[in-house]
Amino acid sequence: MLNPAWCPKTPKAIVALCLRVSFGLSLVFVGIAHYLTISAFRGMVADGLGVISILGSVWAYILPALMIVGGGLLVADKRRDIEAWATSVALGSIPAGMLLKSVVGGLSLADTMPAAINAFVWIILYLLVLRISCCTSGSCEKPGTVTM
Repeated sequence: MLNPAWCPKTPKAIVALCLRVSFGLSLVFVGIAHYLTISAFRGMVADGLGVISILGSVWAYILPALMIVGGGLLVADKRRDIEAWATSVALGSIPAGMLLKSVVGGLSLADTMPAAINAFVWIILYLLVLRISCCTSGSCEKPGTVTM
């Protein structure tokens, strides 16, 4: 039986918990998937970066780790400061990196923009997760309010 203090009681708190856990697990799974196909992922990240492609190759190993750490901490609802840094840097680096390829690598915006927009959708969803995950102990009256 679930601990009543842990289990949300209001619909908004239930949705917040489910969304937070689902989003966190999604980040973890995407990070793991990148490591499972690391050679192809490394090539994709480095491709189009021209003279700084070595930085892309290094970033291809860091990005999945940030996703796994951020997603895992989001699911666990622990160390939200570290979670926010890891998740924000990971997700924010994707559109920046994709659009950088159009500047330094000469790739067409038509080739880089879809991935950048997809990453912005993840960022917007992450903001939604943060906004509604203020609900704790079944209380969603005010953001950041904790009831005992």
